Amino acid sequence: MKTSYQILKDKHDELEQEVQWSLRSEIENSKTESKSVSTKCIKVNVFDYTELAIINDELTFLDSQGLQYSLYAECSLEDLVDILTKIA
Repeated sequence: MKTSYQILKDKHDELEQEVQWSLRSEIENSKTESKSVSTKCIKVNVFDYTELAIINDELTFLDSQGLQYSLYAECSLEDLVDILTKIA
């Protein structure tokens, strides 16, 4: 039997997967091309990041100079949800 804490972890993991899937879907359906790499992206305004793209099958932030950053380099799950709510 799972503890209530394990249930919370499972819910968190499920939400994280759903958010990442939603971000991927938004990028794949985007008509915006990245200014730095030849792929689709969505425009973001999080920290110093300006774009979110899928690079080497990973969700990757890009800054205005084209430098690449891991999805969770500075962002929390809440920040990622905020990106999605600003799209809608």
